[in-house]
Amino acid sequence: MTCEKELEQIARSLINSDSRWFKGNKHYFKVLQAIIRDEGNCVYCKKPLWHEFGVPSHGDHLLPRSVYPQWAEEIDNLVFACAECNAIKRDYDPSKESGKEIVITETTAITEEIRRELIRNAYEYIQRKTNSDDWRNEFKKAKPLFDEAVEKYRKCKESVAAAA
Repeated sequence: MTCEKELEQIARSLINSDSRWFKGNKHYFKVLQAIIRDEGNCVYCKKPLWHEFGVPSHGDHLLPRSVYPQWAEEIDNLVFACAECNAIKRDYDPSKESGKEIVITETTAITEEIRRELIRNAYEYIQRKTNSDDWRNEFKKAKPLFDEAVEKYRKCKESVAAAA
């Protein structure tokens, strides 16, 4: 049995277990495999995510699905990431890292070596963004926009309630 098949069986046994933590759809089954493969740690910053309740985490597409839709459901393209790294990375394409380009085509196999290189490129990008003020300034710009959206929605709900 290959490790891929073993990983599928291990994830399936968790989904079929008595724990509701592991219940989910087809996509979650693949994300669960990534979580197991990545040992419950963020692939970018190595923060342990499955070691304590309440640590926000996400299944991330290493190669962004907006650029590589054909890789969206491939286990080799799914990784486990903390909420902060995932939010900073967003649609960043680690195959296009300046000076470290990795050619990805529909027939490219994401080997463990390529996967490690993509993770390394994404990690370096996340570190640059984290260490710059761009990330913090972007949040400062986005927060008032979000607050305004919430206020508009609240007013809409109030007007509907008042009309009823």
